[in-house]
Amino acid sequence: MKTPEKIGLFGFGTVGKGFYENLKKQPNLPAIISKVCVKRLDLPRIGHELYFTNDPEELLSDPELDIIIELIDDPEAAKIYVEKALASGKHVISANKKMIGDSLDEVDRWHQRFTGNFLYEAAVGGGIPIVHAIDGFYRDQEILKIRGILNGSSNYILTQMQLQNWTYEKALKDAQLKGFAERYPSLDVSGMDASYKLSILAYHAFGKVPSMKSFEVHSIEEVSKEDIKKAKMKNRKIKPIATLTLQDSEINCIIKPEAVGPNDEFYSVDYENNAVSVETLISGKHVAVGKGAGSLPTGSSVIEDLKRLLQGYNYQVGKRVKTVV
Repeated sequence: MKTPEKIGLFGFGTVGKGFYENLKKQPNLPAIISKVCVKRLDLPRIGHELYFTNDPEELLSDPELDIIIELIDDPEAAKIYVEKALASGKHVISANKKMIGDSLDEVDRWHQRFTGNFLYEAAVGGGIPIVHAIDGFYRDQEILKIRGILNGSSNYILTQMQLQNWTYEKALKDAQLKGFAERYPSLDVSGMDASYKLSILAYHAFGKVPSMKSFEVHSIEEVSKEDIKKAKMKNRKIKPIATLTLQDSEINCIIKPEAVGPNDEFYSVDYENNAVSVETLISGKHVAVGKGAGSLPTGSSVIEDLKRLLQGYNYQVGKRVKTVV
């Protein structure tokens, strides 16, 4: 039997615990968590058989660790850990969309410079393997447009405002109680979370890193009960739509609440679900739907990245990438 790959895990919050629980359910996967780095050692937690430390160097400097999985909520620290791990020859998986979305020029250099593989499906689509699909199935196709619901928290809030006739504030509180929205939800509801994800998709789909001027971003906080009522009267639903196009070598990224009708592919995508539509010149439009909020979809995505990593998979991005100005 193959010797299991040893994992160093950064973060044991909602997503980290979700990954840990998912990994326990797959005993045939040749990988084990060897060390976990957390901020505080005094908190009660599951995983009593694991070794916990609050010293990042215990993981980064350990030659016995083959894989680093970064699942923390601090993008600055995450960037340091990921780069150090890759520089030491380790493979890395991350779910930190802000760190990746804000650092795509450097991410591209990491892909070219370091021998370790770097995967981050969990940073984008939740339960939808959209980065893997773009990097594989769509790699040799001309992509015309990517459109999606990329933030399950925002979709859940708007769904409850629509179905329950709730205010934004009540729907947000419900999402927080159910674990679909963070205690401080500004990244989700402002549209910034979706903007980081759209940046990553632009990098993989078009080989370009969008600049800030490529974006038009609107918050779902702009949606009122009156807006919901007007949409209902027209048999429409308001959805948090993110749209990515490339026209005349310019990337356009629009994130805003849109009123969509029954013929729209996202009309029936409700609650915490995500959805992505990829439109290509040759094969037309393909739509995928999956869970987008909560620990399980992201934890499951990390597991799938781990499986690909164990098979030697790495993204096929190259030196064609440049920042769009």
